[in-house]
Amino acid sequence: MGILDFFFPRKCLSCGRHGGYFCSDCLNLVSFNLERICPVCEKPSIGGQTHPRCQTKTSLDGLTSIFVYKGIIKKAIGKLKYQFVSDLATDLAEIFLSFCGEDKFLDDFCLKEKPILVPIPLYFRREKWRGFNQSAVLGKMIAENLGISFFPNLLVRIKDTKPQAKLKEKEREKNIKNVFNISPTFHLSPTNYSVLLFDDVWTTGATLKEATRVLKINGIRKVWGLTIAR
Repeated sequence: MGILDFFFPRKCLSCGRHGGYFCSDCLNLVSFNLERICPVCEKPSIGGQTHPRCQTKTSLDGLTSIFVYKGIIKKAIGKLKYQFVSDLATDLAEIFLSFCGEDKFLDDFCLKEKPILVPIPLYFRREKWRGFNQSAVLGKMIAENLGISFFPNLLVRIKDTKPQAKLKEKEREKNIKNVFNISPTFHLSPTNYSVLLFDDVWTTGATLKEATRVLKINGIRKVWGLTIAR
């Protein structure tokens, strides 16, 4: 136990029991997102693959979201994003990865494509104010566990935007349009790469879709979306 744990003991985010952010009883109540959807039309699809009729040159090739965005998972993501509880990232990543490995289609994508993991970036001022980018912190842990390369600086956010959570679907699309770019200091041969694009939550998908568009117009072959929850 560290000195911070002594003075500020960890409590379950749901029931308040001491010992950790996720107690075993509350974890048993977590809801899994068993239904996989096409990330374009958001209708059911096998393994989360994009339907052939929905596929375009700049669309996601598939999507994996492990949990339903509610309960203790929603509280954990909120605390990490908005209350800056950065030590929560390790516990959340461990729980996520314990179930992530059971997703056959994600596993197949990683084995066949050997993608690089790219997290959704924050605008530099917001990241400086917050002290970390939760998607990058979690993404690094996930990449290490999956045995794939981690490229946190491939995408850059070139302008600040309003928080997506406060906007409606059409407003989200407009808000996130043209906010990403490939880093000018990053040199790669895009056609040799596939990307596992990571974010914490899929709501309308506007952020992942826009980031995918930028990756693909810059030559990335395939992009599979990965989120903790939907």
